[in-house]
Amino acid sequence: MNDASLPDDDTLQRRLRDSRQLEDAPEHLIQRAIDLWQPRTATATAGGALRRWIATLRFDSADGGNLALGLRASGASATRQMLFSAEGRDIDLRLEPLADRTWRISGQVLGPDAAGIAELRCGDAAPQQVAWNELSEFEFEPVATGVCALTLRADGWEIGFPSFDLARGP
Repeated sequence: MNDASLPDDDTLQRRLRDSRQLEDAPEHLIQRAIDLWQPRTATATAGGALRRWIATLRFDSADGGNLALGLRASGASATRQMLFSAEGRDIDLRLEPLADRTWRISGQVLGPDAAGIAELRCGDAAPQQVAWNELSEFEFEPVATGVCALTLRADGWEIGFPSFDLARGP
């Protein structure tokens, strides 16, 4: 039962090996791809580009009840908590009303950065800037009720936040 039209084992092995070889891309396309590549810099240098992002609100305690928050949220709290995300960082922001009708605004950056600056602008008041502590926490001097905007800055990047209204309350 030997059929002369079928190739022998050596011929099959050679054809299979040849079929697995890939052709190289044309040299001009390879060179074009190399020319397009530019290395990323870890941080912006003086005069370099600053990466900017807008934070996305993930949770706002003013939007409703405590949805399965557990024992830590069992007591009534006047503090409003907002959680934001931006480029691998989560930001926990706390808005606490004080007895003199002002607000304490504090927060923490959860992410890879160890140091940075937080800037707060509320209404017509002068902007406040504070450095993060060793736990990436920040706290501003009390501010009057109004619409506020927060910006975080670290080496080579800046995160802007949607404005929030302190009159809205917790």
